[in-house]
Amino acid sequence: MRVESHRTNFSQLDLARGFAERIRTCGGEISSLGELPPLLANALKEAGLFRLLLPASLGGSELSLPKYLRCIEAIAEADGSTGWCVGQGGVFCNGADGLPEGVADNIWGQNPNAVVATGTPSDNVAVERDGLYYLSGHWRFASGCMHADWLGAMADITDSSGQSQFGMCIVPKESVALGGGWNVTGLHGTGSREYSAENLAVPEGHAVPIAVFRSHCGVATGLPNGLLFASSFGAVGLGIARHAIDALVDLAQDKVPAFGNRKLLDDEMVHVGLAHSEARWQGARAFLLEMAEECEYQRARNGQPNGPVRTRLRLAATSAMRTSGEVVDKIYELAGSDGIFDDHPIYRCFQDIHAVMQQIQARPAHYRSVGRALIGVDSEESVG
Repeated sequence: MRVESHRTNFSQLDLARGFAERIRTCGGEISSLGELPPLLANALKEAGLFRLLLPASLGGSELSLPKYLRCIEAIAEADGSTGWCVGQGGVFCNGADGLPEGVADNIWGQNPNAVVATGTPSDNVAVERDGLYYLSGHWRFASGCMHADWLGAMADITDSSGQSQFGMCIVPKESVALGGGWNVTGLHGTGSREYSAENLAVPEGHAVPIAVFRSHCGVATGLPNGLLFASSFGAVGLGIARHAIDALVDLAQDKVPAFGNRKLLDDEMVHVGLAHSEARWQGARAFLLEMAEECEYQRARNGQPNGPVRTRLRLAATSAMRTSGEVVDKIYELAGSDGIFDDHPIYRCFQDIHAVMQQIQARPAHYRSVGRALIGVDSEESVG
């Protein structure tokens, strides 16, 4: 249960919540396909849920950070993979107003429903010849690539003078060779497959320095992509954990454990574990939204959130992911053997949250970076 009558609803949140039942109905298909079903993905696109952070000048919602996070959380509560895909695709829009002239229009202006997926690189290169960059390499973990229109392929970009810098080549999905490589249980429905390219010609404007994505602060939030990915995935974790808590409450109404004589509903250890889990979830969510709202406040007044609030946003996002994992672990324990079956929502939540926690944005090393800033060893401006 969310106790937040002081936070008003808005049309995009109503849309996100309105998709919940449809997403849950697609749960079996998401699991069997290992990706979002095309009809569902297209409906999410057409509803504008992939362009929540896209600048209004390109047809996006240009939502503030707290509103964006509430939308992602609502979708992830219905299904972790769907929340992850919408969050992953949505954050890429943050860099749209920092792209070279004409590139953003080429991507989103000509197709308002366009989605860009990325992928983890491995010794990939793009070399300039005669005004084009020729891209070769292999990428893994391209979340949402099955419903994407474009791929942001990270690579070392070398110009005609021989100078190199790390960057991203934004290419049409149909121009690469899609592979498999997504043999997982957690977040299985994200379709995070691998892809490859060999001497793929990329127009100059579509070979973009990585600073546009790492350092550029988008018009919607005044924050760089790294902090937005962390915050978005924190919201995904919270949505998954909320689903798990509510699923345990439903299970407890009727379940009598084997060799027992009373329902979970009457088990004192379930009462204690559930209360602790609820408190931890509420605390992690409150911290994330508090920092997101402070970012919105500073954005409106100063143009950009300052170093201290960005540091604490990183901490809140890391805490949201890792606390959600601990909450789901406790719920899984309290559920007993029901929670080990593929078709039980608690099992899905357990698998999904552990996939979230393995992602780079959730790594415990972020606590060290934040701690160094808080104690004064490093500048708070350096945490991102």
